[in-house]
Order: sequence, then structure tokens, then C-alpha cells
Amino acid sequence: MSRSALMRVAKPLSTVVFLFIVATILWQLLPKAAFSSDLSRVGQGQPALVMLRDIGVVGGERVLEQMLQVYPEFESQMVFLVVHTGHPSGVDFGAEHSVTDGQMVFFAPDGRSMARSERTASAEALRRFINQNLEQL
Repeated sequence: MSRSALMRVAKPLSTVVFLFIVATILWQLLPKAAFSSDLSRVGQGQPALVMLRDIGVVGGERVLEQMLQVYPEFESQMVFLVVHTGHPSGVDFGAEHSVTDGQMVFFAPDGRSMARSERTASAEALRRFINQNLEQL
């Protein structure tokens, strides 16, 4: 194969490889959980834990992973929600409750805000936060 023929193949191939790498990175940044973002579920008779997520900030993805770890233990007792700053309801939620990426608000079954949590350091810390608030109900 001549050098010019090789160059004609190399440019499109390198473009495809570059686009694949970018797509892979963006895929990794997408939320990994399918938690609902329907804030109308707060105050409907079950406690709720709502986390604010901003994909432009590092840190909240670890809290999301912790939520995934503890969710099976608490799914029958409470609602887990994640709202995003890319949506007006997420922006409003963050402003109303003074939370940022990875921070959470625990709500009583009647919709009353009971507690706010900074980003938890581990699934165990999140578990303690949830248990402390469930015990207060």
C-alpha cells in the first residue's frame, strides 16, 4: 500500500477511534442509577431520600454508588429519588434546600424535611444517616 493510500485510511480511522473514546468517556459520566426524579412522590406516605446530582461536579457519583448499595435494604421502607441540576426541578430543589451535588435531604412521610446530609463518605455512613432518620419517625 502506498503512503498516500495509507494516509487516506489513517485519517478517517483515527477520527472514528477518537469519537469512540469521547463517547466512552461521556457514557461513563451518565448517571448510573435509574432512581426516579419525580419529586411529587415526596410526602405521599413514605419517607423519601432525595439527592441532588450535578454531572459537571465530581463527587456526587460516589454518593450515587452508595445509594445503589443501600437501596435493596431500604426499598420497601422508603422512596429514593435523584434530581439533576440540568432540570428546573433540580435547580429549584437545590436552592430551596441549600444542597449541592451529592448532598441529600431526608423527608418524613408527610413531606416534611427532617434532615440534610453532606456527601457521605461510605455506604455505611449513608446507612447510618437513613437509620437515624427512620428511627425518628
